[in-house]
Amino acid sequence: MFKIRKETYKFTGRSHSIKGIVSAVTGGVGVVSILVLFILSGVYRGNGSILLGAGGMLLFILTVTGFILGVKACTEKEIYYTAPITGMVANGILSIILFILYIMGLFI
Repeated sequence: MFKIRKETYKFTGRSHSIKGIVSAVTGGVGVVSILVLFILSGVYRGNGSILLGAGGMLLFILTVTGFILGVKACTEKEIYYTAPITGMVANGILSIILFILYIMGLFI
C-alpha cells in the first residue's frame, strides 16, 4: 500500500566555481554601489562633485570585469551554474544601465 522511499544519495564531482562566486559578489557590490551613487546624486540635486562621476566610472569597470568573470566561469566543466549566471545577469544589467547613463550625459 505505501511505498517505502529508499534514500539515495547522488554524488557528483560538481563544485562551486571561484570565478562564479566572485562574479556574483561583484554584482551584489555593484547593485549596492549604484544605489548609493543614485542617492548621493539626489542629495546633491544632480550637482555632485567629480568624485561621483569617478565612482561611476570605477563601478562600470567593476561590472564589466564581473561580467567577464561570469562568462569565464560558465566555460568551466563540472560546476554549479547558479553563481556565474547570477553574476552575469546582475553585472550585465548594471553595465548596460551605466553605459546608457554615460551616453546620455554626453549628449544632454
